[in-house]
Parts: sequence; structure tokens; C-alpha cells
Amino acid sequence: MFGTKEAVNVVDKVVGVADKLILDKDKKQDIASDIVQNEMVSGSSFVRNARPMIIYTGLVLIVLEFFGLRFAFLTLIEASKLMIENSTQIFQFFLMSWSGVTSVYVGGRTFEKAKLRRLFKK
Repeated sequence: MFGTKEAVNVVDKVVGVADKLILDKDKKQDIASDIVQNEMVSGSSFVRNARPMIIYTGLVLIVLEFFGLRFAFLTLIEASKLMIENSTQIFQFFLMSWSGVTSVYVGGRTFEKAKLRRLFKK
């Protein structure tokens, strides 16, 4: 089964590879900044709205969970107890991942807006 520990190991390995390939910390920051800037000027509305869409999708899934629709659906298809337990573990992993992504997004947007305010204040 793919649990939290395994997921953290995979992320650590990916980050480790990126750290080995890009040695200069300033270069890493420049690459991240370039990616965000390219996404924002992209002609594709999906690319520009992908991060907010992740937040909205998560909120919808949380509301559906709040009303018990996951359990209702699993009961409707006569899922086994093991399937329901695995579904619960997957949803818990989703909540951890989603909250991390959301907090990074909100923090980044707050930083960007504060930076813009300082630029226009001068």
C-alpha cells in the first residue's frame, strides 16, 4: 500500500535530484520565478488558473466529504470494508497534500502582493 511515508520518500528523492542538478541557490529561485512568470503570461487560461483550480477542487471534495457523499457512493456500489478503509486513507493523504499545496500558494501570493505594494509605494 502507498502510504504517507512512501510518498514523503518519493518527494525527497525528487527534490534530491533537483538539488544535485542545480547547485546555485539563486539559480533555483530564478528557475522557480521564471516558471511562475511564464504561467502567468501564458495564453492558456487553464495554465493561468491551474493553481486556483486545485484549491477549488479541494474545497469541493471537502464539502462532499462533509455531507458524507463518499461513504454514500461506496455503500451504493457495495464496497468492501477494506475498500472503505483504503478510501479513507487516500482522502487523509489528499487532505495533507492539498493543505500543503494551498498553504504554499497562499503564502506565495501574499508575498507577491506585498512585494508589489512596496514597489508601487516608492
